[in-house]
Amino acid sequence: MTRSGKTIRLFTFQRTPVLDLFDADGCYRPTWEGTGIAGRHRIAYEFVGRHMCEIGLSDGLTPPVWAFEADPGELGLLATMLLSDHELSRSDYVTLELNVPEDLILRTSYGAWCELYFSCLETGRIEDDGKWLDCSPVDEYPSHTAQAILPYVLKKWILSVEPLKAPSLD
Repeated sequence: MTRSGKTIRLFTFQRTPVLDLFDADGCYRPTWEGTGIAGRHRIAYEFVGRHMCEIGLSDGLTPPVWAFEADPGELGLLATMLLSDHELSRSDYVTLELNVPEDLILRTSYGAWCELYFSCLETGRIEDDGKWLDCSPVDEYPSHTAQAILPYVLKKWILSVEPLKAPSLD
């Protein structure tokens, strides 16, 4: 059980094969090879992973799982913001609805993440102290959509699995 005992409803968009990647204990931990995150992209993701390790949320060795605290009616729009047109046109994505212990969630600023990420893609370096991590969703996300980063996903957290339904791109 978590320290607070409180759980938060989150949503994550994943490729359908993730459903077959849970281990015998019902845990999915992404791998660098499995995600295909490499090069300068990996530098940015490793930065977040190191921070999660520093605050005791992960071992820092695997990629984090991105999720969102959002209104279910906004998921289609959120998917179009996060995934490319190519990814959205594929039929192998699902939306996982999760009920996650609050103590395992790192809430972050999506805007600051994007700045860090795209800067890293340009320069190959992280020039950031990470103070924007651990943000308050009320301050950063007045529309009640908050970026939530997880160290892993447990099967017992899954409330529902639905094919990804993005709004029409036309």
